[in-house]
Parts: sequence; C-alpha cells; structure tokens
Amino acid sequence: MVNLRDPESLREEPGVDFREQEQVVDAEQFETAVEGAENQSGLVVVAVTDEQDRLLLADSEWVDGWTLPNGPVGADEDWAVAADRWAEDELSFPVQIERPELAIRTETRAEGGEESVVGYTVAFTASLIPAMGGPGGMGPGSPPPGVGPDGEGAQEGEGPPAGGGPPGGGGGPPGGPGAGPIASNPNLDWFDGVPDEVAPGHDALVQYFLG
Repeated sequence: MVNLRDPESLREEPGVDFREQEQVVDAEQFETAVEGAENQSGLVVVAVTDEQDRLLLADSEWVDGWTLPNGPVGADEDWAVAADRWAEDELSFPVQIERPELAIRTETRAEGGEESVVGYTVAFTASLIPAMGGPGGMGPGSPPPGVGPDGEGAQEGEGPPAGGGPPGGGGGPPGGPGAGPIASNPNLDWFDGVPDEVAPGHDALVQYFLG
C-alpha cells in the first residue's frame, strides 16, 4: 500500500488523473467549509473492482442510494491509511488498497469574497484479497459539494453505510453455494453499470470507474 500525505504530490504523478475545480457558495456554506477544513483534508474514495471489471458499491443509510466506500480524511492523516480504514469500516472486511487514480482539488469561495478554502478528493483503486475470495464471495458518507469529476455536485453527510436497499449487480444469493460476505450482505453488491438507485452526486464517480 502506498503512502500519501499531500495530494498535491499527485499533480505530476504518472497514471493519476489530477483535476481542479472552483465552486462559489453562499456565506453559510462557506463557513461550514472553513470549519470542516480545520479538521479534515478532504474525502477519500475506494473503488474495488473484480475480474469482470464490476464495481463494488455499498447501499448507505447516510445518503439515499448506492455509493463507493468513502470517508473523510483527517488533517494530518495518511490518505492511503484512511482509504484502508474506511473501506474496511464500510465493507466489514479488508481489501487490498492499490494506488491513487483520481485526485480532485476543489477551491471553495464565498459569493463576492476573495477568501477561499481548498479541499481534495482522492480515489484509490483496490481489489479483493485472494485468500478471502471465492465464488460469490469477496472478490461513509458522501462527497462535499463539487467533488465529483467534471464538477458534479453532491449532498452533505458523512458516515459508514448501514441501511438496506435493493440489490443490483448480482452478488449472488445469500447463503448459496460459495456465498461470502458480499453475497450474504444485502447492503453490498457488484455493478457493471451505474445503478438507478445511485446516491445523489455519486453517479459521476461511479461512472468514472466503470469507464
């Protein structure tokens, strides 16, 4: 697993899609962004894929719909460590964190003001740990406004998924032959396309990793 303290170091990193965007918000939203930046560097996202290039999504109670595992990163926290922590927290099993593939620098400023605050979204690719795989087996939170590729917005809210929802991409019947943590968990499923029930603001990130 790579170590990553400063997302700016990814700007010239081969293989990393580094994007920049700016958003203008009202005074109240800007104050919230400033307060958040005091303790957080941004949002980490984990894209787990299988051999069929399907994407593992979680059905979250914190936002309405399916999302990539994600969560906030502390101001002094290693991004790769945060990715590992949030992935296991949301999926309830460990995965192999591989490398950062997408980094988005978002500069937020208040309407009519010159002051701004900067936050990052970094998305890591990941894979299932082979020893925990098998047929049908193993292979929080939402982004702040504007962290999706091409400036896609999102709703506020953070936290690990726990709510139920309709299964999507065919993880396999719970309890069936070879059933594992994904097949037996209705809040996790594999997708080869953006589900109709994708969480608001998450469709751009899901589509990005589905190609």
